[in-house]
Amino acid sequence: MELMQLQMLVAVAEEGSLQEAAARVYRTASAVSIAISKLEKEVGVVLLDRAHGRAFRLTAAGEVLVDYGRRLISLRDEALAAVGGIRSVEQGQLRIGANQSIGEYLLPQLTKAFQTRYPGVKLKIVIGYSDAILSALKHQELDVALVAGQPQDGDLRGHLLVRDRLIAVMSPRQRLADRDVLSIQDLASEPLIVLTATSELRERVAKTFQRFRVPMNVQVETATLESIKRMAAREVGVGIVPRMCVEEEAANGQLVAKTIDEFCDERMLWMVCRRTTTLSPPCRAFMKVTKAEFSRLSKRDGENTSSLPIPRQRPKRPNP
Repeated sequence: MELMQLQMLVAVAEEGSLQEAAARVYRTASAVSIAISKLEKEVGVVLLDRAHGRAFRLTAAGEVLVDYGRRLISLRDEALAAVGGIRSVEQGQLRIGANQSIGEYLLPQLTKAFQTRYPGVKLKIVIGYSDAILSALKHQELDVALVAGQPQDGDLRGHLLVRDRLIAVMSPRQRLADRDVLSIQDLASEPLIVLTATSELRERVAKTFQRFRVPMNVQVETATLESIKRMAAREVGVGIVPRMCVEEEAANGQLVAKTIDEFCDERMLWMVCRRTTTLSPPCRAFMKVTKAEFSRLSKRDGENTSSLPIPRQRPKRPNP
């Protein structure tokens, strides 16, 4: 049984004649008649009562099959519409991976902008360490990734989104809160709150302390940036986090954010996709929206389109 046979049967039932049904399905009357005869032979029952000359009436079996035929044709049309919707970014699913800082502090704004334009696309968000996110992207478990650090894998290609830097955050009552800028030596005797050792951010912090031969007085290790900020606000110690994470708390006075001389290197944040895979329409649309959002934010802050404002800093001290 073919769908075209059912279309012909439905057309005959609704038009009442072979000629009009044939015109509707763009076939000849004889082709329609032959197709319906083959269908009757296949199902083993008569579908059309031909005892009334050129006027055709459905038998009981014909009425049942026409009803199912209409539903199958409707389902076919629905399937084609769904595929067309994906092609035009009206429907579909997009899997986005992000490291913690982007996932918690930038991705909500990006997803809001995307879903305002494409509300029919369902999003699946995965937040983790950059290495794990890039591995999932390479193995086609994700469609696009937002991570810290330029991808080194030849199968991946990246677009620079924003330049950030690491800063110290503390309670306004902390003894270093009145200083304009801190040095890494100022933190030698301070209890530090940092991410766990498996994170890219913690590794960057540890390498900087090692380079300047300053011991890290780690008081608390934790898995989230939010917990670092909360503990710093409660005077547990000094946290080291990306600048993007504390703009709101610094603005309302809950936390004091300080640049650290030796942490003047910019932290690059990238949008990454697979180089060898054809991107889905939702993925292409998300990348376009993301680039537009960062361009808008950069222009708002008076910077170029690939960076956001970086706090003022003193000249970098030479390595001891």
